[in-house]
Amino acid sequence: MLLLFVFLLSCNKAEVYYHYRHIDKGRWYSDSVIQFQIDAAALTQGMPYDLSIEISTNGRYPYRDIWMQVTHNLVDTIPQSEALHFRVADDYGHWLGDGVGGLYQLSLPLHLSIPLDTTSGYVIQLRQIMDANPLPGIEKIGLKVEMSDKRERGGS
Repeated sequence: MLLLFVFLLSCNKAEVYYHYRHIDKGRWYSDSVIQFQIDAAALTQGMPYDLSIEISTNGRYPYRDIWMQVTHNLVDTIPQSEALHFRVADDYGHWLGDGVGGLYQLSLPLHLSIPLDTTSGYVIQLRQIMDANPLPGIEKIGLKVEMSDKRERGGS
């Protein structure tokens, strides 16, 4: 049993940040900005990281996709803003993530294998930019940062 536990731990990427923000009454208003702050002390210099947006919905989410405005200082000290489109359900309305009992969880890649500096903190802000206001069925939004599988390798 102990060997199985050690094996499972060794297969997972090293999470350095994983936080959720609950959406009040499952309704995400377009003027509600969700902010995450990553402490640079949790990072390892020279290592690439994978960042993903974690979204939990209930059965009332009526769309197959979601549009978000993401503002961050990941690549520069000046915050950059971008509109991102994520697909959350297939053409038949089946959720692309995992779910149980009417709650569904989906991990949406934000940045893959991005090098992060250990001298500055990072701020990521998310805002929904869908036509619906409020956007129904959103239970919580999260951010996960983990070491990338594409770690730098030594010379040949």
